[in-house]
Amino acid sequence: MSLNQLPFSVPIDGKMFQIAKKFSQQQKNNQKSHQIYLNTLAILAVDFYCQCMGIKTEASKSNGFDNIMSSLMNTASLFIQDKGLLECCPVLPKAEFCEITPETLSQSIGYMVVEIDEINRQARILGFVESVESEKLSLNRLHDLQEFLVYLNQLQVVEIPPNKTNVFESTVSKISEEIVNLSKWFEGLLDNGWEAELAVTKDISPANEADKKESGAAKFIHLKHPSEPVLLILRQTKLSKYEVEIVLRIYPASESIFLLDGIKMALLDEGDKLIPQLEKQSKSSNWLQLRFKGTIGDKFSLKISLGEDSIVEQFII
Repeated sequence: MSLNQLPFSVPIDGKMFQIAKKFSQQQKNNQKSHQIYLNTLAILAVDFYCQCMGIKTEASKSNGFDNIMSSLMNTASLFIQDKGLLECCPVLPKAEFCEITPETLSQSIGYMVVEIDEINRQARILGFVESVESEKLSLNRLHDLQEFLVYLNQLQVVEIPPNKTNVFESTVSKISEEIVNLSKWFEGLLDNGWEAELAVTKDISPANEADKKESGAAKFIHLKHPSEPVLLILRQTKLSKYEVEIVLRIYPASESIFLLDGIKMALLDEGDKLIPQLEKQSKSSNWLQLRFKGTIGDKFSLKISLGEDSIVEQFII
């Protein structure tokens, strides 16, 4: 980095801290949680810089906001419109090197290094490099931000081949790959991103886990609005040896007390057909609920949607 180069400073406001804290709390591992915290602040800072420079970004296609619960949350990339993924690399004050995760070595258009100074509530964008050869980047290699603007202007537009999946696809019509086996929840076995309610909820009263006839879990769902995730809670009660009552609820997981208008939750049968009486849409609502009964072995899906963007979770009782 040039000695004459001044970093671009971004004030870290309360909302940015809240978003970073909320995302980081979704991880129980302290080291992982702290990394998510820094990654989120780095993304928000670079996004702020891009807006100031008139660079269009698409946060919904950025690693770090989409699939925030994923084990690949070592990455913190911001999607630059028509260009590709720009890796946002957080470092602490006085750092000499920046750690680069292997996942980004082949998919990023560049690496922007951001110094996170929590004490002074500032993020300083130190500079960038176009590419890296190893997983450790010396900060002495960073180029001036003015060079980044020239580089970005010269960068070719991303070409997306027809009918092929790529890393830049958004969350539209995203279907969970695994079917969640609800019977295992009574044994305390959770998977596919689901966590015990107590691990993720604060003001929402959890199910009575001491009663083996009841079980519940929660999962954060991220649609097109990265700052407006929802919290999905599923609770089930054994009514008999074969019959179970299931309650599905979604709550706003951001600082807002209301869900975004237009968010829908709908139940689909085993043939993926909508069950009309089990569909709710948010309109100035702070939560939505679906309640129904099923028998052991029944399959169903829950579709949460906002406009054209949707996520489908699949279950078997």
